[in-house]
Amino acid sequence: MKKLIALLSITTLATFTFATPLIASDGCCSGGENAIQAAPTAKQAAEQAQQYTCPMHAEVVSNKPGKCPKCGMNLVPVKDAAKSKM
Repeated sequence: MKKLIALLSITTLATFTFATPLIASDGCCSGGENAIQAAPTAKQAAEQAQQYTCPMHAEVVSNKPGKCPKCGMNLVPVKDAAKSKM
């Protein structure tokens, strides 16, 4: 009887030890290259697509607002050519 209780205890402990990480991670992959990334929101996509330039130095282009490294002026949003024709 003691052997049976010991065997059941070990089996139960092993089951919880090895099965819990699989249950907690919603499947087999908890990260790394196979992780599913959430799609960016519309606001995030718009921010990533927006570019900024210096009004005096058109060759200075950035993906975030800031200062022109040449003259220190504020960078302004680049207007989309397709939108300006409408």
